[in-house]
Amino acid sequence: MKEGNEMQDLFKKIYRMSIVSSILFLLFGLLLFLQTEAVIKSVSIIMGCILLALGIVPIVNYFKNRVEGFFSGAGLLYGIFSVVAGLIILMNSNILATIIPILSGVWMIVNSVNKIQIAMELRDNKINFWIVTFIFSIIILIGGVFLIVNPLKSVLLLTKTVGIIIVVYAVLDIIDSIVIKVKLKNAVNEIAEIKEVK
Repeated sequence: MKEGNEMQDLFKKIYRMSIVSSILFLLFGLLLFLQTEAVIKSVSIIMGCILLALGIVPIVNYFKNRVEGFFSGAGLLYGIFSVVAGLIILMNSNILATIIPILSGVWMIVNSVNKIQIAMELRDNKINFWIVTFIFSIIILIGGVFLIVNPLKSVLLLTKTVGIIIVVYAVLDIIDSIVIKVKLKNAVNEIAEIKEVK
């Protein structure tokens, strides 16, 4: 019974994290689809300003302290690189539009691999629903790969497509997480009942 409770507690934590991340992705996908240009510009400004700030600090420190050595020079180079990258992103938001699909794709691939592992665990524990989780995971994996290597050229069309894929991914992930929770809870209860009978 104690093992069953520990298993349920562990899964509850994983379930909450999965649901929260999926809801955030769902909102992000809707924003990308409905407010494409506004999202790209807003994120570009935020990222550009962060990079500028991260770059200005080491540059100021270098000239203020005038310390010689490898680390001081490396800090100056890092500062210059960050400032240049920040300015490029601020002046050309389309660059960010090509980065968003890659980052989203990587996240989806990592998540799908985790889901495939969960599906294999469910299969090993004779829980019939494993095949549905496995199929969802493969769909998410294909979507992630598509985002990374997709052939779309138009920035706006690309970003809207990314938004749709992210929304679909988030909905599938939420449904999958809820169903896994229900099935796993039933399986734990059945195991507990069998142990009590014994």
